[in-house]
Amino acid sequence: MEQLSKSQIVLLTLLVSFVTSIATGIVTVSLMDQAPPVVAQTVNRIVERTVEKVTPASLTAATGIIQEKTIIVKEADLISQALARANPSVVRIFTTSSSSPAFLGMGIVIDAAGTIVSDSNAFDTDVGIAELADGSRVRVSLASRNATTSIAFFDSATTTTDGKSITWSPIAIEGTHPTLGTTIIALAGKTVARIASGIVTTLISSSDKEGPQIIDTDIPADSILAGSPLITTEGNLLGLRTGVARLVSPSGFISASVLIQEEEKKEEETKKQEGA
Repeated sequence: MEQLSKSQIVLLTLLVSFVTSIATGIVTVSLMDQAPPVVAQTVNRIVERTVEKVTPASLTAATGIIQEKTIIVKEADLISQALARANPSVVRIFTTSSSSPAFLGMGIVIDAAGTIVSDSNAFDTDVGIAELADGSRVRVSLASRNATTSIAFFDSATTTTDGKSITWSPIAIEGTHPTLGTTIIALAGKTVARIASGIVTTLISSSDKEGPQIIDTDIPADSILAGSPLITTEGNLLGLRTGVARLVSPSGFISASVLIQEEEKKEEETKKQEGA
C-alpha cells in the first residue's frame, strides 16, 4: 500500500466499491427470492415512492420532460358514455288513458322548447303523454307530419302532468352521413331502457331527390321499436326508426340529416315572414 501512488489508491478503492456493490446486489436478490410475498410487496412500494419523490412533477415541468401515457379506450366505455349523453333526451309516448295507458312509440327531444320527433305511423291520435328519462310525464300534441319521411313532430306542454316545471335536454343531431362499418346504438324498451349495438351495413339513397337516406344496420328488427333513435358513440342522433325506413329495410333508420333540413326550412320561412 505504501508503494502505491495516489491514482492507484483511488482506482483500488473504486474496484473494492464495485465488487462490494455486486456482492450486495446478489445477496439482496437472494434474500428477496426467499422472502415472503408481503415483504417483497412492501419493498417494491418503498422503491416506487422513492422514485416518485426523486422526480416530482415540478422537477419534470422545470426540466421540460414530457411523460407520455397510453390510454386504451374500450368500445363498451364509448357506448356507456353515449347512452349517458343521449338518455336525457329520450322519451316514451303513451296514450292519455289514466287507468291503462298503452305504449305508442319512442321519441327524441330535438330542441330546448321540447319539440319531440317520432314515427308518425305509430300514432292514430293527436295527443299523448310523454314519459321522460327521470320518470316525469308531459302532455304532448301532434304539430305536424312529414309524409316523405313519416316523421311526426310533437309540441310539449310547459309543465309536467303534476304541475312541475321542465328543463329539456335536446340531443345533438349528427350533421354528416355515416360510413360503412360505423358503430351505432339503437335505443328501445317500452318500460325500461334497452339497447342494441351494431354497425352500419349499407346506405340506401332515395330514388326521389327530396327523399330521405336510409341507414341500414345489422341490428335485429325485433330489438327496434317505432320511433327508436339511432345514436353514434358520441351520443349524437344519427337516425330515427319510422314507417318509411321500415318499408325499405327491417333494420333501417331514417337519416337524422332530414331534421336539420327541416330546421333550415323553418328558418327560411321565418325570415320570409319577417321580411314581408
